[in-house]
Amino acid sequence: MVNHRKLFLLFMACSHMMALAQQHPHYTMYMANNYILNPALAGIEPYIDLKLAARSQWTGINNAPKTLYATINSPLNITDFKNNRIGIGGKVFVDQTGPILLSSAEFNFAYHLPLNRDYRLSFGVGAGMSYHRIDINNVQLKDPADPIYGMADFNRMDPAISAGLWFYSNDLYVGVAAQNLLENDYSLSTSVSGGADMGLRRHYFATTGYRFSIGDFYVTPSTMLKFVSPAPFAYDLNLKGQFSDMLWAGFTWRHRDGVAAMAGFFISSTLNVAYSYDFVNSDLRRHSQGSHEIILGININNQWGPKCPVIAW
Repeated sequence: MVNHRKLFLLFMACSHMMALAQQHPHYTMYMANNYILNPALAGIEPYIDLKLAARSQWTGINNAPKTLYATINSPLNITDFKNNRIGIGGKVFVDQTGPILLSSAEFNFAYHLPLNRDYRLSFGVGAGMSYHRIDINNVQLKDPADPIYGMADFNRMDPAISAGLWFYSNDLYVGVAAQNLLENDYSLSTSVSGGADMGLRRHYFATTGYRFSIGDFYVTPSTMLKFVSPAPFAYDLNLKGQFSDMLWAGFTWRHRDGVAAMAGFFISSTLNVAYSYDFVNSDLRRHSQGSHEIILGININNQWGPKCPVIAW
């Protein structure tokens, strides 16, 4: 039997992105893979960086968001990384929230410009396609005569364009990025939906962090700002501690949305894994067991390199 109270809470929590504008998936562990948000990081490390990830949001509630994604990026010239300037990569994700499916595939290009001995500025762009589908058969409305039931499944494909800047050294980073630069507007113009906007809106991100070294221990405070109109402005405050190149742990305080704890292990120079748990800080906490996210990292052509990334992350 469907728990209508849970569905109502889920709808209220997601209404800003489903009824007003569809958002890209939400990530907790972008600290372990900033490339998922900013194409300017393509080729920032001297190996092929492959990451496979899964996220289950608000577990315990039917039809809550579930996301799968994969990213891969590399310097164009790995053998001469010190003189390499170009990074290439790609990313793909599939996000399902109830009857709404959003997926995207994107190719990225980045150019890393040395400013002096310690600092670089990278500019990245991405181009691809996004696919948006609404399964009308799984939409239940109060009025069985509503014309939405006569519609075929809603399908739409649109170009996906992103861009970003990343100013960095080994211990500092400052970045800005934008996704969905080509906004698209479309609606379900039925009597019930009232022509609700289902378009993909621009996403803006700004992030900065600094890594402090204390012997074999590293502490990296960071922050991330996010703006997606018409959703409220949001920001995260993060703190990550890492011991040598073996393991790390951290937490995130998210404005209006609770906290998250995370940890990661560098199993070898080619394999690493990370996990996060989000504690729900709203009425949903009565029905949800929180959110889970896991990342598997594979560093190809890094057999004799360091286990952890050299650049602050």
